[in-house]
Amino acid sequence: MARRSIYLLLLAFAAPYLYDRYLAFSVILSNRPAAFQRKYNIKSHEVKFPTRIRNCEDVVLDEGMGLAILSCDPGRDKWNTVMGTFYPERLTENGGIYLYDYANPGLPDEEALKRITLKNFETDDFHPLGIEYEADTSTLYVVNHAQSGSVIEIFSLAPTAATATHIRTLKHPLIHTPNSIHALGDGKIFFTNDHFMRAAVSPLLSKIETFAGIPGGSIVYLDINKPDTAKTVARLPFANGIAMLNSTWLAVASSSKAGVYFFEVTPEYDLKSKGYIRTPSGVDNLSVDSKGKLVMAGHPFAPALMKISKDRANCVHESENEEERKACECGAPSWAAEWSSDGGIKEFYKGFHFCSSSMAVRDVSRGIGMVSGLYDKGLMVFRV
Repeated sequence: MARRSIYLLLLAFAAPYLYDRYLAFSVILSNRPAAFQRKYNIKSHEVKFPTRIRNCEDVVLDEGMGLAILSCDPGRDKWNTVMGTFYPERLTENGGIYLYDYANPGLPDEEALKRITLKNFETDDFHPLGIEYEADTSTLYVVNHAQSGSVIEIFSLAPTAATATHIRTLKHPLIHTPNSIHALGDGKIFFTNDHFMRAAVSPLLSKIETFAGIPGGSIVYLDINKPDTAKTVARLPFANGIAMLNSTWLAVASSSKAGVYFFEVTPEYDLKSKGYIRTPSGVDNLSVDSKGKLVMAGHPFAPALMKISKDRANCVHESENEEERKACECGAPSWAAEWSSDGGIKEFYKGFHFCSSSMAVRDVSRGIGMVSGLYDKGLMVFRV
């Protein structure tokens, strides 16, 4: 009888965790190829600049100027610290930051998209992931997953000249596995660390952390002018995209839990939990449009994305070798949706027109939006 009581007690403790993992894996199963249901609740779309950019992870908008800032890294094929792809001996390409003038559709492509010249920043070890732009101060924050160690680079951006002058490289013990950044102004930022166990240290333990839903990811508050005051303010599984819904509410995506956490930001920049929503896809990055709606993009079927990240190490674009060309293919589905407190989740895109969606943004006033692809060529531009 005593042994049975112990078993029942252990089951009672484990049941919530097991149910949570069941729900997370149900999202993956419901989006398997045999059951995949496409959604297309947009007016139209096109994939722009497929010969000029690829592997663009993040996008931020400066709606006042009608500009999109893109973080792209062709080197992700051989070096992806999040997914655990490490082939530095094959790494030949640096990443880049681009400006897209989406407010003037009549511009030729070579004028509409410009690569930003990085001044005072000479390096062959630039692999940008999450970015954030503070228009009031022209400050551009860039997560750099450099081979020498992940850091946050800070630039002063001059959009009209398409140049960014490097200000400093931010290193800190809490910049552990940085992924996404949200700027609060005056040098204050929140950023996410996606894992506690870095894939570079142990690919196996990093994957266990991901699929077991272990809350090893973190949210960190940091004042770049007072880095000694940096602090971890929350922990969650695979912390990814981060965005402020308003002046006091913060939203953070959890890719492995398939959902979004909400927090209230205190005057001391601590976080109070305000709930969680489950999503029908693993969420990558988040943005907030001018109507206050949370816009999200992500990966409905994680196994397909994992296969791409593994195969891409052998990718050689324009190769005469069929196996090398095939390794460059991108077959992971994309997903984008919006959320509001009164309307709930509304999916507006789910399909294969564009691969491996990682960020969705929307300029409501101009009726235009964009989806970036972690492993795809170009940028998906859609009309709403």
